[in-house]
Amino acid sequence: MKAARKRPVSSQKRPQPASASSSRQAFRPDILAYIVLVAAVLLVVAVRLRLRSVPLERDEGEYALMGQLILQGIPPYEMAYNMKLPGTYYAYALLMTLFGQTPEGIRLGLLLVHLVSMGLLFGIGRKIGGAMPGAVAAATYGLLCLVPATLGLMAHATHFNVLFALAGLWLLLHCLESPRWVLLISSGLCFGLSFLAKQQGVFFPLLGALLLGWSAWRQSPRAHWRIGLTRLAVFGLAALLPYGLFVLSTLANGTFERFWHWTVEYASQYAGTKTLERAWTNLSTNLTNITKGVVPLWVLGLIGGLSALWVAPSLRRWGVPVLLFTGLSLLCVLPGFYFRSHYFIAFFPALALLVGLAVRGWTEWIGTRQVPSMSVLPVGLFLVCSVYAVRYHRNIFFRESPEMVCYRLYGRSNPFVESVEISKFLRSRAKPGDRLAVVGSEPQLYFYSRLQPATGFIYTYPLMENQPYSDAMQQEMAEEIERNRPRFLVYVSLPLSWLRREESSSYIFDWYRKYAYNYRIVQAIELPPGERTKYHQAEALNNYKPQHPNFIFVHERVEGQ
Repeated sequence: MKAARKRPVSSQKRPQPASASSSRQAFRPDILAYIVLVAAVLLVVAVRLRLRSVPLERDEGEYALMGQLILQGIPPYEMAYNMKLPGTYYAYALLMTLFGQTPEGIRLGLLLVHLVSMGLLFGIGRKIGGAMPGAVAAATYGLLCLVPATLGLMAHATHFNVLFALAGLWLLLHCLESPRWVLLISSGLCFGLSFLAKQQGVFFPLLGALLLGWSAWRQSPRAHWRIGLTRLAVFGLAALLPYGLFVLSTLANGTFERFWHWTVEYASQYAGTKTLERAWTNLSTNLTNITKGVVPLWVLGLIGGLSALWVAPSLRRWGVPVLLFTGLSLLCVLPGFYFRSHYFIAFFPALALLVGLAVRGWTEWIGTRQVPSMSVLPVGLFLVCSVYAVRYHRNIFFRESPEMVCYRLYGRSNPFVESVEISKFLRSRAKPGDRLAVVGSEPQLYFYSRLQPATGFIYTYPLMENQPYSDAMQQEMAEEIERNRPRFLVYVSLPLSWLRREESSSYIFDWYRKYAYNYRIVQAIELPPGERTKYHQAEALNNYKPQHPNFIFVHERVEGQ
């Protein structure tokens, strides 16, 4: 009886070591995954906090100005015009409400957006392949957006495209697994907000629609097709809702005509101004720049990730969604064939997910070859690639001052650092109710100075383009300035603030030379290439003539004029 009693006890004890061993084996990859994720978050937080005071560049200045006007109760397209949809403007208004109307506040808001995007990508990767691919995907996205040439350190609209697209995709994947109307509608709304952030996000709602269609196709019975079509219709209506509501708001506040002209009529002309030859030059140049230091990660994603969908049985069922995500994200880079560096941010989540799947898939493949000691190679390769990238960009990440980083990214022919000093000078002389007109493409001056624009043309690039509205735009800008009679007039004589072409009309320049007689120069700034910026204040401007063609004049209206 005693022996019989002992056998069950011993038989109960035998599985325990094996069970503990298997649980440890299952636990260790998750521990490593979370270590990778935490390390990536710490890197992103450290770099972005250190560089939070990098001066705003033009696009950020535009978004910040629009957000500032929204907070003053002025809707988009009423006092300032641009072809972009307004989603990013409202996002800036929200972030500046939370963190303040300063470059630091905007960058803190961007950090929050970026961390949420990393979290969503982690969730998507974990749903597809587990914690490790999710962590690797999130870490890769965080690192790719830190690469200086991508301009991902700046709060571009593409960050908001990505945020809402990832939220929509995460919700949709959960909806496909356990269908619920609230998930479907929420997903559609998020994809719609991605488009509203900027037009190039239009391909993300299409991604959601195709994934719903793919899911319905897999469920072949006719009844499932009816349900699938119903879901697709509801999703489409939800995706259209943000844009539709904003259009209704423009009709209510009287800005519809201006909104439609800039975001549809002019935007369609802008999208067709690049030749294929110029497009290829832009693509090759910018792709070379944004891959510096991260070529191994690109290769790991594009080759390792795509091949992992084939070699890893557990990933094959995700092949269609991953390929759709990759292809449509790539299309977000194409509109207008400008291929600007920050456009690629919209592609980075898909690329990062492929890197995560490369680690997951090839780890699985090695496991089937019964070589356990080699199973750490994929994640080890990812870590080596990441460390190499951080080391490659260590000067900008950890050493150079925010002002020097701005000069390194944009050169000394863009007045982004100088805009801070110019705006301080303007604020020191301004009185309540004063307005500003900038003859050039420097909208950040309006934001910094807190002076409302006397013209809606916050960029002068459209005035120089070969498009049917350019001449009328020049005349309208001049008329608006004359009508509003701003106290301050800033003239920017910098090629990068105009991008003037041979065929560009000279009307606005001729007008400025005549209209400036109503003003006196109170500050002059010279920006000679390769030299320090020179500031000349009012007392030193008697009979002043710039010594270099790259200069900025700050004018103040003469009393009685």
